[in-house]
Amino acid sequence: MRAANPEIDRKNNAAGADAVRVLSRGLALLKAFCPRNAPLTNSELAESTGLPKPTVSRITATLMRLGYLDYLPEKTQYQLGTGALGLGFGTLSTLDVRLRARERMQLFADQEDLMVVLSVRDAMVMVCQVLCRGRGALTVRLEVGSRVALPYSAMGRAWAASLEPPVRAAVLEEINQHYPRQNFFADMEEAAAQIRQSGFCMTISELEPDLLGVATIVKLPRAQGLYVLGIAVPAFRYPRERCETELGPKLMALRQQLEDDASQPAALATTSGNTA
Repeated sequence: MRAANPEIDRKNNAAGADAVRVLSRGLALLKAFCPRNAPLTNSELAESTGLPKPTVSRITATLMRLGYLDYLPEKTQYQLGTGALGLGFGTLSTLDVRLRARERMQLFADQEDLMVVLSVRDAMVMVCQVLCRGRGALTVRLEVGSRVALPYSAMGRAWAASLEPPVRAAVLEEINQHYPRQNFFADMEEAAAQIRQSGFCMTISELEPDLLGVATIVKLPRAQGLYVLGIAVPAFRYPRERCETELGPKLMALRQQLEDDASQPAALATTSGNTA
């Protein structure tokens, strides 16, 4: 057996770390174009991602060569290219599940006059993938693709509460490093306790003043990743007690409908959704 060479191992480890760092920076640049794929210059990308402009210039040149970015010479800007579209095909395969969920969610939003969101976790945020509003005047500035700070939202806390305790502790450590001025341990533990007791958790005036959020995990069999179903209502309309006894159970019923629909063949689920 050949003896290990510490110098070669050190160089290999360093090269591996450099490759991971370059990859993470490239992905950060691609994410900067979301959700609308608006054209951006290298300077705007550097400001958005916090990366040095020379680093951005090198990476955008590489991404353009590989087909992940298109260059717009008239304004020296970039947009996502067809190569980036290929990265989304796996997610697009779950579009049918989300389209069927939207029918149920919009009906619920109209009946209860509130906002309903289906989201997934991405690093320290929850990304809104489906969003439905009632007819009322709830003015929360969210749309499909909006990114909501994970530790401040009921959706983020529900997601964290769904994790096994060792994993949740690791995520909480990551959250505290990202938000060093606030300790979310008590908030996350309370959310976990609420999930264990009732299946949903709540936040009040965390994202915006007088805004109450309720969220629960929803399991969609053919969807990738863990989805969170949440609602937002004015706190003056729905005090905490009313949310616990009315909205929370209604949200759980909606979750069950979405899970039942997702477990059925597409044609059958669509038919049942139209006749419900």
